[in-house]
Amino acid sequence: MIVDDEDILAGNFQTYLEILGCEVRTASNGAQALERVVAFKPDLLVLDYRLPDMTGFDVFDAIRTLHPCEAVLMTAHPSIDVCNRAIERHIDIILLKPFPLHELGNVVLHGLPSAALNEEQGGAAQPVQPERRKGGDVSFPLKLYDGAWVLSDRRRSSGDTAPPVLQSKKAT
Repeated sequence: MIVDDEDILAGNFQTYLEILGCEVRTASNGAQALERVVAFKPDLLVLDYRLPDMTGFDVFDAIRTLHPCEAVLMTAHPSIDVCNRAIERHIDIILLKPFPLHELGNVVLHGLPSAALNEEQGGAAQPVQPERRKGGDVSFPLKLYDGAWVLSDRRRSSGDTAPPVLQSKKAT
């Protein structure tokens, strides 16, 4: 289930994941997600952090009382607080918006074994073999796919308390 208040973006995610063979539902706010989870019972929630009626964490906490599932958080506004709140809830994947669609596909298909598809079986649902899992042991607590937090953390000296300045790359 994708929970994002940007309907076009959620629709694009749904279409892409359905092409990959996933059954997907969307919700544009937390209340709608709570209504739909009872009937759909998703294996995975892909949650936007900022929703109109609550945070993605609030949605995840409420849904876990109704149905056990895993979650991936999406945000364009990462912070240490968001990271710590994700760790508290055992959300170990945060996708930093904007991200390429294939990163979402990688997370859904390979990051969570219960939602994986085995490509060799022609798209039939199969558990992922451990050797097909990506990531391995990393010292950073979350798998951040564009590396922005890892890079910003490395740019800070140990005595620097100011927030890091990220420079954008200009196309030439």
